[in-house]
Amino acid sequence: MPSVAQKGSIGAAPGASGRKDTRFIGDVMGSYVLASRAQGQGAVQVFACRARSISAYEAVINAPVAGTPGETFTVTFQGLGILRGRIARAVDGGFVAGFDCTDTERSLLASRIDWLKRKTLKTVSDRRAHKRVLPRETKSKLVLGDGTKYDCFIIDMSQSGVAVSADVLPPLGALAGVGAVPGRVVRYVEAGFAVQFAELQELAQLEALLTLKTSQNRSLAAERLGLAGEN
Repeated sequence: MPSVAQKGSIGAAPGASGRKDTRFIGDVMGSYVLASRAQGQGAVQVFACRARSISAYEAVINAPVAGTPGETFTVTFQGLGILRGRIARAVDGGFVAGFDCTDTERSLLASRIDWLKRKTLKTVSDRRAHKRVLPRETKSKLVLGDGTKYDCFIIDMSQSGVAVSADVLPPLGALAGVGAVPGRVVRYVEAGFAVQFAELQELAQLEALLTLKTSQNRSLAAERLGLAGEN
C-alpha cells in the first residue's frame, strides 16, 4: 500500500489537482480497528471514536486506544464511509492520522465532507434536546468491581447511563464506575458497552462527573470508586 507521504501526508497542501482541502470541524462518530489488534486473540478489536476535525487528507480523532505513530488503521465514520490511514502522532485523548487514498477516493471523501458541512448548517437550527447526548469531553476513567482501572471513551450519555469504549469488555452485570458515577454493565453496543447508573443523574452536571473535570469530582470519585491519586 502506498504510504501517506506518497498520497498526501499529514498537514500536506491540497493535491496536484489544486482542489481546495475541504474540512469539517465538528463531531463525527465512528469506529476503528488498529492493525496491531486485527490479528490479536481474545482482545478487543473494534473501538468507538469521534473525529473532531476531518478533511480529505487528515483527521483529529478522540479515541480510547491511540496506537503508535506509523501504525495503519481502518476507520468508519457516519456519513463518510470506510477509510484507511496511518497514525501520525498521539494527542491527549486520541491521535492525529492521515488517510491513504487514491485521487478518486480523496475527491469522493471531500464531496462527502462538504455534504456533511451543508447538512449540519441546515439542521443546526432544528436541533432538539435528545435523551442521549454527546459530551464535549470524551476521555474518562473506567473502574471495574475488582478495582482495575482503564482509560475509556464516552460514546454517549443520558441521565440513566453511559455507553463507553475501552480496552476491555466486562461481563454483563459487572460492577463498573465511569468517572465518579457507579453502575453496572447492562448490554453490549457497537464498539463498546453500556453502563446503567445506580441512580439517575442530573444531565447538567453529568459530563463533569463522568470526566472528572474538577478537583471536587475527582475527590468524589476517590470516595465512591477508589480512584485516590488519579488526576
